[in-house]
Amino acid sequence: MSVQTAPQTTPTRRARAGRVIEAAAKGGLIGTVAALAAWVLAGALAATAWVVLIVATIAAAAILLWRGSMATWVWLALAIGWAVVLIEREVVQDNGGLWVGAAGWLGVIVGARRAGINRWMLPLLAYPVALGAIVLLSGESLSDPWGSSWLWVLAILGPVIGARTLVKPPRASP
Repeated sequence: MSVQTAPQTTPTRRARAGRVIEAAAKGGLIGTVAALAAWVLAGALAATAWVVLIVATIAAAAILLWRGSMATWVWLALAIGWAVVLIEREVVQDNGGLWVGAAGWLGVIVGARRAGINRWMLPLLAYPVALGAIVLLSGESLSDPWGSSWLWVLAILGPVIGARTLVKPPRASP
C-alpha cells in the first residue's frame, strides 16, 4: 500500500504578502479597538471622578462655612484629585485619536512581525513617520492635525487596508 502525498507548493510572493498584510490589518484593528475601549473607560472614570470632586468640594466648603475650620489634608486631597482629573482631561481625552492611532500602529507592527514580515520590509512599517512629516510640513499640529486627532486612526489603518485590497486575489466571476 503506497501513500501518496500532495506535492509541496510554496506560496507565491503575492500570497505571502497577503498573509502578512492580513495579519497586520487584524493586529491594527485589535489594537485600535482595545485602545478605543480603554479611552472610553478612562473618560467614564474621569467623568465620575469629576462629579465626585464637585460634590466633595461643595461639601468641604459647606463644612468650612458651618464649623469655621477644615483639616488641611482635606484640601490637599481635593487639590490632588482636581489635578489628576484635569491632567487626565488634557493628556488623554483631548488627544484620544492620537493614542488610539498609536495603539493601532503598534497592532500593525505586532501583526506583521508575527506573520513573518521580511526584515528588509520592516522600514515600511514606519509610514506614520512620513505622515507626521506631511502634517508638520503643512503647518498643522501633530496632536490635532486639521482640527481632529482622530484623523490619525484613519491615517494609520488606511494604508494597511488599502494594501490589503491591492493584494487580495481577484474573485472569480460567475
